[in-house]
Amino acid sequence: MELETKEKILTTVFDKYEASISSSTIHKLALMADEVYFPRGSMVLGINQTQAFVYFIANGIARSYVTDEQGNEIVRNFMLEKDFLLGESLFSNTSLESFDAIEDLNCLRFKAEDLKQFIMEDNQLKDFYIKMLESTLRYKMQREYSFQNLSAKERYKVFKDTFGQAEKRIPLNQIASYIGIKKESLSRLRRNFKSN
Repeated sequence: MELETKEKILTTVFDKYEASISSSTIHKLALMADEVYFPRGSMVLGINQTQAFVYFIANGIARSYVTDEQGNEIVRNFMLEKDFLLGESLFSNTSLESFDAIEDLNCLRFKAEDLKQFIMEDNQLKDFYIKMLESTLRYKMQREYSFQNLSAKERYKVFKDTFGQAEKRIPLNQIASYIGIKKESLSRLRRNFKSN
């Protein structure tokens, strides 16, 4: 991937989060980035594995999940284009969940240690990093609130509001897992949504 293409991808990521990052900083980040590809269905990182990298998704969708005692995969989050993948590798050495590719993934990859050092040396990136940490914390709080206080129908609406058109690209069983219901219940819920 050409340097200019990497710079464009990084610019769209920062634009998405309305972050004001200078072109020289974006250029330096692009120089640090490698292009990586994960085919659909492949594992990006397993639970308890060392988190050595941070990724920006250029194309594709990934998910994070844990496995319960019965072997069921419980989806925690979906990551789309212009999202971070494994952002927590900047503050945790070991993964507490698994990550895999729902679609073919094209990403920019950064060594977590090098990226964190660069962030700490750049005030714009430091501000952006704080914003991202706050956003992650809000997401986790909203997820917890959702499971404690919202009905399945309301949780599905939150999912639709959060992920929009990406719903068509995510397998039904994974959406059901994310919402905390069975696949059959989600099918009924979707039919009711369409009829309303």
